[in-house]
Amino acid sequence: MDMFEGPAVRAELEMRLKAAGLDPADPNVGAITAVVSKYFAERTAEVLAKVNEVLSQISPDELH
Repeated sequence: MDMFEGPAVRAELEMRLKAAGLDPADPNVGAITAVVSKYFAERTAEVLAKVNEVLSQISPDELH
């Protein structure tokens, strides 16, 4: 899932890392960023799957 991998997201993350006093170019920071991004992508996918499951159980008539 590239929701957490786009250039705009990367730029915002780098800005926040710098504001926190961390160097985004540091290999350790990069490794942690990759792990956290993957984690949030997986969690988001799980939540979206659950939402779709719930929505699929609702008939269109129930939405009105």
